[in-house]
Amino acid sequence: MKRELVLLGQHVNMAPRVNRRRLVVLFYGIIGALLFACWIRGSHTGAGFWTIEFTLFLGPILGGSFAGLGILTGRRGLVEPFEAGKVLKYPDSASVLKPSTLLHPVVDNDPELRIDERALRRRDYAHYVSHGFLGALITVGLWLEFVNNFNEGGGIETLHLNSNDVHRITYYLLQIGFIAVCTLPQAVLLWTEPDMEAEG
Repeated sequence: MKRELVLLGQHVNMAPRVNRRRLVVLFYGIIGALLFACWIRGSHTGAGFWTIEFTLFLGPILGGSFAGLGILTGRRGLVEPFEAGKVLKYPDSASVLKPSTLLHPVVDNDPELRIDERALRRRDYAHYVSHGFLGALITVGLWLEFVNNFNEGGGIETLHLNSNDVHRITYYLLQIGFIAVCTLPQAVLLWTEPDMEAEG
């Protein structure tokens, strides 16, 4: 994980955990405010636009899945890239003329491609936490749509929601889920990592 964030020419120290937590709160606070404003105005297209634009242009600041898209930072994000620790390659004997040889790639032995086991465990934990959150979102959306369809599109009367309300809420959940898929594992890593020791 990087100790410093360079954003539009400004250097921000990210070694203290409190600074990383502030970044996560700011990140989700801004997108939450934008989405909420669009939802209140009834602008479904606007909310969808901000969902995609925010993750594509500001996701690289966090790194992880977006590590190679550093548009604003000019370099990789704070979290190490979510890439395979070992790269598969085809042996020299593989050929398109022998399709069976293309079914058995081998692991590249380059030591630069190996990932620290501790970093891998932290990454697995971050994905575990984020997938639990995503599972809850999917469960709520599925339950709403199931009950709505069970009532033959009449809506969920116990919650005073009509069919259009249910579809709108499901769309909101999909937007939140998209943002979470793209950014939540990185945010969990930034939030949970302890203070980094000074170099030297």
